[in-house]
Amino acid sequence: MLTATALLFAAGAAFGESPIALVFEFADEWTNARGAADALETAGFRVRSLEPDSSFEPADLVVFGSFASESPRYVKIAKDRGAALLAFIERGGVVLQFTQADQTEAAPVFLPDGLAATRDDTDLGSLVALDAHHPLLSGLVAPECTDRCEVRLPRHLGHPPSWETFTGQEGFNVVLAADPHRRHPVLLEAALGKGRLVLTSLFLDKRLAADGKQLGEPGSRRASDQFFTNLHSYVEAVKAGRAPRVVASAPYKPPTPLRFVEGSFTLVVLPDTQIYSESYPGLFENQTRWIVENRVARKIAFVAHLGDITNRNTPEQWDNARRAMGHLDGQVPYAIAPGNHDYGPGGSTQTRDTYFNEYFPLAQQKQQPTFGGTFEPGRLDNSYHLFHAGGRDWIVITLEFGPRNAVVAWANEVLREHAKRLAIIVTHAYTYLDDTRYDHVHHPDQHWSPYHYGCAKLPGGTNDGEDLWQKLVSKHENVAFVLSGHVLGDGAGRLSSATPHGNVVHQILANYQMRAIGGEGYMRLFEFLPDGETVQVKTYSPFLNKYLTDPQQQFLLKLGVPSRSKAE
Repeated sequence: MLTATALLFAAGAAFGESPIALVFEFADEWTNARGAADALETAGFRVRSLEPDSSFEPADLVVFGSFASESPRYVKIAKDRGAALLAFIERGGVVLQFTQADQTEAAPVFLPDGLAATRDDTDLGSLVALDAHHPLLSGLVAPECTDRCEVRLPRHLGHPPSWETFTGQEGFNVVLAADPHRRHPVLLEAALGKGRLVLTSLFLDKRLAADGKQLGEPGSRRASDQFFTNLHSYVEAVKAGRAPRVVASAPYKPPTPLRFVEGSFTLVVLPDTQIYSESYPGLFENQTRWIVENRVARKIAFVAHLGDITNRNTPEQWDNARRAMGHLDGQVPYAIAPGNHDYGPGGSTQTRDTYFNEYFPLAQQKQQPTFGGTFEPGRLDNSYHLFHAGGRDWIVITLEFGPRNAVVAWANEVLREHAKRLAIIVTHAYTYLDDTRYDHVHHPDQHWSPYHYGCAKLPGGTNDGEDLWQKLVSKHENVAFVLSGHVLGDGAGRLSSATPHGNVVHQILANYQMRAIGGEGYMRLFEFLPDGETVQVKTYSPFLNKYLTDPQQQFLLKLGVPSRSKAE
């Protein structure tokens, strides 16, 4: 029997009143924000709170806010009452779930047979509209946009617009994704009976702080308002039976691994090994042993470590790191750029004190045939190496975390002295997860910026990615790559930028510490093909004997440096 309130709602709906939305949202520990109810009311919905014992009738829409699955009450609704929720959809209702943490709910617990969707830690800045004229995208894409056009939604709360993105799906129409191949779906829709189920990794609902203050930049607020306005029209269309027909998209299939091309040489890049040094030293040694065992077959010319060698800057962790990197001594030359966790008490980066130089003493590193020099006597924090491979002379410069101004000046001088060599700059924090550079001026909300650490307040200053681009990288015509780690999210990002000299610099992020057991042993292989121009970038784990092959992890690049930079 309907309650008096339900009867009033039903009567209002019969006279064309606004649709009713039931909302379950939660102020999670990451954002401490809500906003779904506020956004729905602004869009014209009549909003009621969804409780574990609430009836789904006579509502038109059920919304689970971003990270709602962090609340124990969510399970009582989404799982324990999953059958009733699906019945609500089949009768003509709409259910919308915003982004959730993959650690808490990798896949929505209420999905019926025939539908599947799984999330991971991937964050996306650039998106592609696969169904550009879908009503939920109205006003969010350019009017002239056709299917497979790029969509740039604004950053929100310091994150790219898609947070905890889906890794794949089955049975859904993919409306928005990472690329035209439906990799990493962002907005998915399925038809169940007369209703619709919508899943998204957008978190446009997180717009109010605990005190009611509005959060986010004006651009993200406008995007949120537009999405919820679209949602209102979408729910009305579903109620009226005139919503667009849903056609399931084919699941994304990762490409096969690229084969090693005979005659190529390899640069191996070791991303953050901090968790290995702390808890899984065998995985670290597994990486360096594989390098030694394959140095001839793969023509491994050099190894670059991106920093965060340790997690807590303790003697025990440095001992593990020294043992692992020691497998390379006398076998393959290498260089290390220390990261934030390698500095200060407990890896706090409050100072630039480190055990790095005790466990990797300069006198020992000078024995490497590639060793060129350092910024400071007796310290390896900033160094350079010279080697020859693929018919070219190369220089690798490693820079400390948040390099000081004097370090940047030194690096400029080193590059000028070796202007005929192709240059690779290695530093811990440079490229961000949304394919941009760290930029504390224009993007102060970027997480883990060098300016957010105690060492930034020390004499000598600090520099982030944009600083380094302006003061160092763009000033030279021989820089080919800037390699960095540090950043969480999906731990992958890249951009290619032209300098005023005309050379194109590939700036590439890789970090896998967020994966199981500290990274599952994944590392990067840069394979320079015999044509002297093409580079295969691959992501490989010798521990799993497995490649990651999606476009963020496997791709081709062309060297963008003038050919005259061939011999010194």
